[in-house]
Amino acid sequence: MYRTIGHVQFIVPGSAMNNEATASGFRRRIYTGPLHFARELWRVARAYRSVLALSSKAGIPAALRERIMLVVTGVNRCRHCAHGHQFLAQIAGIPKAEIEELLMLDLANCPQHEVPALLFSIYWAESDGEPDATAISALEAEYGLAFARQIETAALLINVGNRIGNTFDFVLSRLSRGRFGLLAGERR
Repeated sequence: MYRTIGHVQFIVPGSAMNNEATASGFRRRIYTGPLHFARELWRVARAYRSVLALSSKAGIPAALRERIMLVVTGVNRCRHCAHGHQFLAQIAGIPKAEIEELLMLDLANCPQHEVPALLFSIYWAESDGEPDATAISALEAEYGLAFARQIETAALLINVGNRIGNTFDFVLSRLSRGRFGLLAGERR
């Protein structure tokens, strides 16, 4: 599958997911252990300036931030984050129909100037937070370095939240022998 940012086209690693849990039909990215979680928290700590900028008035607009949160959640399929960010997206002024489309990774009704950021965010999530240098350069060329860092940081933050929610659901699924914590598509 190919994605395009600006004039750069790159390959997206399809639907194969690293760290995908398969026990009891569970098929979402999770934290595989405390060290994996600690490494992600370290990435967040290293990006503290961008984290602070995200919540400032000079940060990316709230609607764009929520669109990023929704598309990354759409990739990772975290039911907890989907619910919470649907609410926050409505507060940011995103119509309910567009919210549903974003969770399905449909960008047809998004503002055109935000599409490269959203494509990058999808690619970022699908590549497990390791986009190639070409994609990063294209994002920086499109939005500038500071804005691009905030886009990448927003993807990182929601990815951490998604994995926490999915890990919780995985444990819940295991403890309940599949009665709880599974999405409809994961039930046998």
